[in-house]
Amino acid sequence: MLLNSIRNGKIGILLLLGIVALSLTFPRTGSSHEPITTKVMFNKEVIRILQTNCLGCHSEGHVKADIPLTTYEEARPWAKAIKEEVLEKRMMPYQAVKGYGEFQHDYGVPQRDVELLVSWVDGGAPKGDEKDYPKESIQKLIKGDTWQQGQPDLVIQPPKEFRISPEGKNGENEVRCVSIATGLKEDKMAAAIDFKPGNGAIVQSASLYLERPSVRKAVKAAANKCEMAQGAELLSTWIPGSRTGQLPEGYGFMLPAGSKVLMKISYRKSDEEATDLSSIGIYFSKGGQPGRVVQDVAVKSNETVIPANADRHKVKASYLINENTEAIAIRPVLFPFAKSVEAAAFRPDGTVEVLIWARNYKYNWQPQYFFKSR
Repeated sequence: MLLNSIRNGKIGILLLLGIVALSLTFPRTGSSHEPITTKVMFNKEVIRILQTNCLGCHSEGHVKADIPLTTYEEARPWAKAIKEEVLEKRMMPYQAVKGYGEFQHDYGVPQRDVELLVSWVDGGAPKGDEKDYPKESIQKLIKGDTWQQGQPDLVIQPPKEFRISPEGKNGENEVRCVSIATGLKEDKMAAAIDFKPGNGAIVQSASLYLERPSVRKAVKAAANKCEMAQGAELLSTWIPGSRTGQLPEGYGFMLPAGSKVLMKISYRKSDEEATDLSSIGIYFSKGGQPGRVVQDVAVKSNETVIPANADRHKVKASYLINENTEAIAIRPVLFPFAKSVEAAAFRPDGTVEVLIWARNYKYNWQPQYFFKSR
């Protein structure tokens, strides 16, 4: 697990307790001769649900372009499979159980939208009027022209694009790291940090780390090996469909003058050589320097040996905090074969609060979950 803490009088913590492309593996089903018994239309209601929850992966130029859902003609053959996926809660592929932590983005398909999708499928999956289709916003999403929180105050990129070799015999992904100068002449506070893939068809995940001048040697050595260096602070993570979290007013990441950002990207290989030039967007805190600086804290277990043939084996880790603390966000990360992850706060008065429970855990599909309240 990773945790982020805040120091300045009071301490706040950004708990940062993984990442493979979204995969839909259902058959093409559905008849075009089913009677229409619903008023829910693809071009009016359904496409907007898919736009919010699915098209970040399932559209041209994205990691699951082989199963596009951007038009009625593309989505109609998958109608019954879409219904099954949302009812079984396999899509969206996020595992935070409702009722265990309240977050800015729960990443689940809202119940009302699930009901609309079911009504559409069971009612014959009609297309609707062409004039209701949100063509302009769909095209912007496909092209990846927009930032989630509007134009950033600062945009930085690697000095040159990465060239990703074609898929080899082992089919493994390719990981690249690069250290990028912020160009800051003075210390600045960042209220949010976003990542925009240059080639959404192959960018599978990204992690961004702050490289302070004091740890530059260690970070540079790690970048050469594409590993996280000791002293590098996690700023943000990205996977397809993830949302950029906004820090509370008065909080921020301190970006020192002369600092750099270490960008670590995992690429999904394709049959042909591909290129990518991704970008980092930084939003500076408004109204002067905030008083509370966010930092990440990792909660790690000791080396664990799992007994052979064990059906269930529990691993525990803890982190003691001796000051007033506020939790801002959390990201559950364990080893790839973990089944469930739970993080809880144990207070001095004896009360316990579960911060997050990731059930049916997926190591390679974990966003940061920003709490609604601290």
